[in-house]
Amino acid sequence: MNATREAWFLGPTSHIWAVTMATTRAYLKRYSAYLIQLIRWPLGPLIMFVTYRVTYGASGRTHVGGATISGFLLIGMVGLVTWTSTVWASGYALEFERYEGTSGALFLSPASRAAVVAGYGLGSFLWFLPSFAVLVLLGVVTGARLHVADPLALGLAALSLVVSSLAVGFTFAGLFILSRRGNMIANFVQQPIYLLAGFLVPLDSLPHWVRPISNALPVTHAVAALRQSALAGATLRQAGPQIGLALVTAAAYWVVGLIALRRVEHVAKRAGQLDLY
Repeated sequence: MNATREAWFLGPTSHIWAVTMATTRAYLKRYSAYLIQLIRWPLGPLIMFVTYRVTYGASGRTHVGGATISGFLLIGMVGLVTWTSTVWASGYALEFERYEGTSGALFLSPASRAAVVAGYGLGSFLWFLPSFAVLVLLGVVTGARLHVADPLALGLAALSLVVSSLAVGFTFAGLFILSRRGNMIANFVQQPIYLLAGFLVPLDSLPHWVRPISNALPVTHAVAALRQSALAGATLRQAGPQIGLALVTAAAYWVVGLIALRRVEHVAKRAGQLDLY
């Protein structure tokens, strides 16, 4: 009898995983319902890559940040797409639930709110996978020269980029809904972060006073590690410090995100207006 009951109920870790996967599947089904979405999303990064590629070319430059223009932009756009696909999806997870009128059920259910937020981010990341393929193809065709000497370093750098983006999105999930003006905050910080994280311009080109802000973003270190390992042939020992900084900074964001989510749940339940919060 006990064995049967154990088969019916998942353990804490399995339950979190199940909620994450269920949310991911729901996200993908929602967006795949409209075929235009399959065309629209890959085109956005493609157009941005071409725009910056033409801009740098028109300035007479052939290299940026120690790499070819296409190589620099390829890694930067991979970082930007990862950031965009995970941060804003995770950040708006609770907002989406509120818009759809399901936030009350979410807060009253035993489902992990953190798993739901992670599911949104993971689903959006998977949705953008075609964009990565298009970017790599375009980058190579336009002159990107990849130099990978340590595949492990490249893999860990890429993993740190995904973890860093998810961590920031996890933080935004609670802060956006607590502010009640998440959309305004997102619109305000989006473009500056594109510059501060080094996606499209070298960090050396930015004023020194913004460096602390850039360093506070885990994705900044992840993109730097990805460029080192993908373009400069860096080994794990060489790219390791940046990967470590990305993961440590991401961990701090995860902690802030957990605190924010608990605050959201406390305030929402105390007010008794979960669907309207």
